[in-house]
Amino acid sequence: MNAVRHNLSGQHLMLLDTEAEAYNRMAASMLIDLNPKTEPERQIAQKVIDINFRLNRLTTIENNIFSFGLVSNESDSPNDDRIEVMAAQTRAWIERASSFDCLGRYEARLSRQLLKYQEEFERLQAERKKREFADRHRSSEEIEQDKFDPASFGHIEKSYRILTHLPPPKPSSTAEIVADELAA
Repeated sequence: MNAVRHNLSGQHLMLLDTEAEAYNRMAASMLIDLNPKTEPERQIAQKVIDINFRLNRLTTIENNIFSFGLVSNESDSPNDDRIEVMAAQTRAWIERASSFDCLGRYEARLSRQLLKYQEEFERLQAERKKREFADRHRSSEEIEQDKFDPASFGHIEKSYRILTHLPPPKPSSTAEIVADELAA
């Protein structure tokens, strides 16, 4: 839940209408550029899109924190404007150092993830293209024989079972035990 609260590293994006519009525009454009052909490629492409959006959001948050800090740290001194701006920037940085540090850690982690996903995406595309090139010289019967058959894993129908609901957690404190007994 911590990731949902600040929405920087969560697995699900919580977007305002204006953000959703920007996200959809960016996603559509990137999907055209990335041109995924298979489901694994689509999955990695989606991760690349999400991380790019989060990195853009991080940059915006960092700029906003710094800008609001500048406004709140300006004074009405008769100093040269350039000196006043430098002093306000320094005060804003000092006051919000932990926020900038946190954002920097998120950005570093997301950037590493993005590079790994981009490498995997390129690997998947190269593998698919190599397979497509090899398939040009094979007959349709040979290609059909190599297709994945889910039945090769055994009997598929009703091969799963529905998990039962877990029992509620046991109370950990005396107050919770008393509250549970009163509720019962």
